[in-house]
Amino acid sequence: MTIKAKPIAQVLGAILNAGVRIAPQTTAQAAFYLFGLPRPRRVKPQEEAFLQTAQQEYYSIGEHRIAVYRWGTSGRPVALLAHGWESHAGRWRKIGPSLVEAGYRVVAMDAPAHGRSSGWHFNMVRYADVLRFLLEREGPVHLMIGHSVGGASSIWAMGNVAPNLRPRFAVIMASFASLAHVMENGRRLIGAEPALLDAMDEFILRLSGRRIAEYDLTEVVRQLSEVKALLLHDRHDRVTHFSESERLCAAWPGARLVATEGLGHGLTAPQAVNIVLEFARQSLLA
Repeated sequence: MTIKAKPIAQVLGAILNAGVRIAPQTTAQAAFYLFGLPRPRRVKPQEEAFLQTAQQEYYSIGEHRIAVYRWGTSGRPVALLAHGWESHAGRWRKIGPSLVEAGYRVVAMDAPAHGRSSGWHFNMVRYADVLRFLLEREGPVHLMIGHSVGGASSIWAMGNVAPNLRPRFAVIMASFASLAHVMENGRRLIGAEPALLDAMDEFILRLSGRRIAEYDLTEVVRQLSEVKALLLHDRHDRVTHFSESERLCAAWPGARLVATEGLGHGLTAPQAVNIVLEFARQSLLA
C-alpha cells in the first residue's frame, strides 16, 4: 500500500529532513514529541451519555491524573478496556453495556493525554504503565480488551506485570506488532528520510535504555501462553496492516486470529462487536 503524504505532512517531513542533517539529536527529540501529540477528539452525545452512566474517579499514576470509569457491581469478573489513539473511554459504548449484561464488571480509562486524563504527550509505554497499575489494583482481571495502540499497550502491560495478575483472556483489535512498524509508517507518511529514524533510535535509546527494535510485541506474547487471546483485524485496515496481527498470532501460543472484511480500523460495526461479545461470553464459561 502506498502512503501519500498530505501537504502539511510533507512540509513537516521537509523540515525534519533538513534538521536531521544539521542537528540530528535535537531534531530526533522534536520528532519524538511531535509524533506523540494526539489531537483532541470531540465526545459525541451518545458517548457522553454512556460515560455519564459510569462511576467515575481519578487516579494519580506517574505524572498523570487518569480518568477511570466503572460499570457493574463489585464481585463480578472484571473486563478492562483500553481504547486507541485519539480516542477515549466513550468508544466502548457499543460493547460496555453488553459486557455488564453478560455478567462482567467493566473498567475503562482515558489514556494519558486523551479524554479527561491529564497530559499532552503520549506513548505506548506510558499507556502500558497505566494499564499495569489497573491490572494490579483491579485484579484479578478476567478479560482485557484493547484496540489499536490500546491493544499494543495491553500486550506490553501484560508482559510487565506479575504472571498471577495477567488476565486469563484478551481481545486485541487491530494492533501493531512492533514499534518499528509504527515508526516506519510515520516516517513514510511525512516523507522523512531514513536518517530521521536512525537519529530517533539513538534518542529513544538514551531516553529509555532500549532501541526501537526492542519494543517488539512478538517477543512479549511468546511469554503469554497462559493468556488465551482473540486477535481481531480487518484485512483492508488502512491504519495498521493486517500482517501485524498475523505476526502476533504466529508468536502467541493459544491465540487465534479472526479476519473481517471491510469493517475498517475502528472495528465498531455490529459484526465486529458481536465477535468480541461472543468471545467475552464464552470466556466466562471457561
